[in-house]
Amino acid sequence: ELARLAYDALGCAGVARVDFRLSPSGELFCLEVNTVPGMTESSLVPMAAKEAGLSYGALVEEIVLRASRASA
Repeated sequence: ELARLAYDALGCAGVARVDFRLSPSGELFCLEVNTVPGMTESSLVPMAAKEAGLSYGALVEEIVLRASRASA
């Protein structure tokens, strides 16, 4: 939910990776919202998609389809 809030607050569209860190005192903070995340099969976005049951090919296809719809 916090990742979605950061993504929305920045007006992002498409795929992004949101990184969080814990301070030494235990405070959670958003380190970055990366709108150009790694897309190799061993990168975090494809790994998360795989955990959700989406193959690498299906992930790439979905990204392309959404981008083409957004630009139409």
